[in-house]
Amino acid sequence: MLELKTKYDIFDLPQKGEAVCVTTNGIVKSDGKAVMGAGIAKQADQLFHLSTQLGKYLNQYGNRAFNMGTFQANRIGYCVHFFILTLPTKHDWRNDSDINLIIQSCYQLVEMCNKFGINKCYLVPPGCGRGKLNWAEVKPCIAQILDNRFVVVIKE
Repeated sequence: MLELKTKYDIFDLPQKGEAVCVTTNGIVKSDGKAVMGAGIAKQADQLFHLSTQLGKYLNQYGNRAFNMGTFQANRIGYCVHFFILTLPTKHDWRNDSDINLIIQSCYQLVEMCNKFGINKCYLVPPGCGRGKLNWAEVKPCIAQILDNRFVVVIKE
């Protein structure tokens, strides 16, 4: 696992065939949409409208990591297609993140990257924003799971 300190937005980083991982929770609203109301989940839903599909996946398969598909980002002079993956850190959006769920989700993330041939995946420090965990405590728990394909983006 690598770390990248940058001022750039995480969605500006991936190149063709790479991925951005969005941290999520396991709650589906009465309208069938996943709760994606804060942090990177909110940003991803605003950009790529993921909540309906994620809600369907959560209802069908439970709170686990998912490949949401490939999406397009328009860059100056060209377009890039990249994957969006999810990584649950919470069971319920109202609660703090769960380190055991994060560890389980990281194993699933590795499996997805292997399956889909993703050679670079950008993610925020899981559970460390709205999840109220400390990166210094989370990092050693996931560092042995996530290899150097995984880049934790720390906003400067």
